[in-house]
Amino acid sequence: MTTETDRTLLIVQHGRGRGRLHDFRRHLLERFARADPALARRIRVHETGDPPPDLAGVRAVMFWLADPLRELYPDCHAEATAIAEEVRRRGGRVVNDPAALSNTIKTTQAALWRTAGIPCAAAEPFVDHAGLAGAAERVGFPAIVRSDLHHAQEQTYLCRTEADLAAVPDTGRLYPGVVLPLMDTRAAYLTERPGTIWARYWHKKRIFVFGDVVVPNHTLFAPTPVVGLQRSLFWRYRRRHAVFAPLLAFRRWDREAVQVDRGYADAAPERPELFVRAMRALGLDWAAIDYSTLADGSVVLWEANPYFTMPVGAKGFLARPRRLGTRVERAAEGMLRHIRQLLEP
Repeated sequence: MTTETDRTLLIVQHGRGRGRLHDFRRHLLERFARADPALARRIRVHETGDPPPDLAGVRAVMFWLADPLRELYPDCHAEATAIAEEVRRRGGRVVNDPAALSNTIKTTQAALWRTAGIPCAAAEPFVDHAGLAGAAERVGFPAIVRSDLHHAQEQTYLCRTEADLAAVPDTGRLYPGVVLPLMDTRAAYLTERPGTIWARYWHKKRIFVFGDVVVPNHTLFAPTPVVGLQRSLFWRYRRRHAVFAPLLAFRRWDREAVQVDRGYADAAPERPELFVRAMRALGLDWAAIDYSTLADGSVVLWEANPYFTMPVGAKGFLARPRRLGTRVERAAEGMLRHIRQLLEP
């Protein structure tokens, strides 16, 4: 007879010194324990580098490991692959397969998505500084130059001219890299919705996918094409500058950015079937997908990040007006829904 103790979820994380962000998402595990204690008792955590875990009763294994795993952390990849194979042999499920954690390499991701008919930007690779000029010539200006392996935006450069391209440093984590054509997400809005925040600023949306559960997270606006939190309109309210939050009432664009961001997070997800299909094309189950919505309602996907972080509780820039606490709760509930599905008899 199968009991609940025979249906457990094993989460595999990087051990200390074996990856980055040790004890990753501990606050989420604590949240799971408060929200559903019985379910949380059926979740076990294994850290890479520790002795092999006991897989008796494991219904599913979920890998909370940094990507691309094989390329950046080969030892953890080898260990995770062995665990995944044994869980499969026992008839269990594998979530965020270690092999799929290399499909987020930008050139690989673009190829998989384009084959699956997922709207995304083309990606032209280069392996070193000597190959950068040729890749940029094939793409044309203006273009975005970024790392092919990493998600970090500090290795992202906007190049409008050959002089900009020559200024890209020949060091750091950029290589191997990729050149992407610059897509002006504002362009059609200037005609269709002039005078709106969509026409004035560049934007990026983030949505979470947990199996077939899709949860909107945020919309950011920025005055530059490379949109991230540190380049967004919200960045001016960081930490000690949070005392300026009342100025939202007098700053039209900041106020509208908050309204759009909050409305997006509170609404039903747009095109959920597309994002689930995009994940399946990559062989992934859990990830944050960054994308933009164009004026005609179509979307373009930028990247999937399976090693995304989340605010702890309601902490974050403009946490109260943006209702960050509520959106973190929604995301955590989405995770729990998928975990329950994994552990069903």
